[in-house]
Amino acid sequence: MNNLNLDKYLNLANEEKRKRGLDTYIPLYPMLRVEDHKMYIGVLLTKEEDKVWDIGGNVKGEYWILIDIESNKIVAFNKTEENDFVAGSFIPKSTDNKQKEISKYTVQKALQYRNYLIEDIKNEQLPLQKRLSDLLGTEMEIDGENVNINDYLLSNLEEEIKSKVDDLVNILIYSKYGAITFYYDKLFSQIVNNYKEHSIIDKEKIKLCIEIMNNYYDGVIGIDNFFNI
Repeated sequence: MNNLNLDKYLNLANEEKRKRGLDTYIPLYPMLRVEDHKMYIGVLLTKEEDKVWDIGGNVKGEYWILIDIESNKIVAFNKTEENDFVAGSFIPKSTDNKQKEISKYTVQKALQYRNYLIEDIKNEQLPLQKRLSDLLGTEMEIDGENVNINDYLLSNLEEEIKSKVDDLVNILIYSKYGAITFYYDKLFSQIVNNYKEHSIIDKEKIKLCIEIMNNYYDGVIGIDNFFNI
């Protein structure tokens, strides 16, 4: 987390859950909640084993906390089944657009990296390899056939390249989606400061926060309802 120090809200949530004997629960990233035209810091608690990162996890926070923005004190600690944070109709979670974006990006990046490596193997040489090929040529006899050495290397490496590139692209995607929390922190700071200074609830920026949290926590449902705008 950045210098907004959202850790202070997580520390409050962790301290309170321990007081209540809820050691097997963990707080999610701090969110916001609007109630009766007032804005609070909100924290959802889920079980440690809940699949908050998995699409289809269908995790709904079992407890939820409200923290006063001015005093940074907990003003409500609720058990969801006794006091649900869903006011009105439940807003279903949609991951279709995210999956389409990821699929398109994955295909594009995998093809880009694969082509780069293939072209490098076919056309580039190590300094020693170049000196040897200048002296001995770029072909050699293998199994009774004259073959280009680089083409032969490529034919043996192509499947491994595909597998490694797919792994690399997956790492790239997860790191990029992880980085969206930096944008979230900045938005969060702007929204909170604007509320403190001008009593303005910036719903457009809050909608962006909702979108980020829905993308960040694939398996958590009810995030739209929790923000309650």
